[in-house]
Amino acid sequence: MVSMKGMIRAAAILAVAMLLPAMAQGQELKIGYLDMERLRQSYQGFRDAEEAYQKVAMDMQEQVQSRQQEVEMLKQQYEARKTMLTAARRQQDEQNIQQKEQELMQFAQTSQMQLAQQEMELTRPLQESIFNVVQTLAKAENYTYIFDAGSLIYVDPLRAQDLTGQVLEELQKEAN
Repeated sequence: MVSMKGMIRAAAILAVAMLLPAMAQGQELKIGYLDMERLRQSYQGFRDAEEAYQKVAMDMQEQVQSRQQEVEMLKQQYEARKTMLTAARRQQDEQNIQQKEQELMQFAQTSQMQLAQQEMELTRPLQESIFNVVQTLAKAENYTYIFDAGSLIYVDPLRAQDLTGQVLEELQKEAN
């Protein structure tokens, strides 16, 4: 496991390595940052995507729970009558329960993959829109670097500009 001190050192080295080419060319560095978490909370597109995702997730969760109840019901029925069953019938019922448990596990795994796919499908267009707005803003205002605030350890408010509000404004214009 990497220590916090090691992570900070690695981040500092990475930042210096990224800034060296611009400094070597004598260009003025213009740095901005974007608070993606604030964008996610403020932008209606993300809220709509989250709502759609939650609906799909709830539906899948209900399906998994329904199948879990079916398996539990089979187990209870089996336990209640297993002493009256022949050995062959017990073995058949046990195999049936094991098969249903495996089907449940497969369904749950498939559901998780489908949820991940759904989330990607819902957020990809939003992320592309954000990237396009940031790229346009960066070119128009000559930003050398624009970082995500979530990955920054320190930001000098006098030298780096918070672009979140501008990006949010542009995204809302696009949505209307």
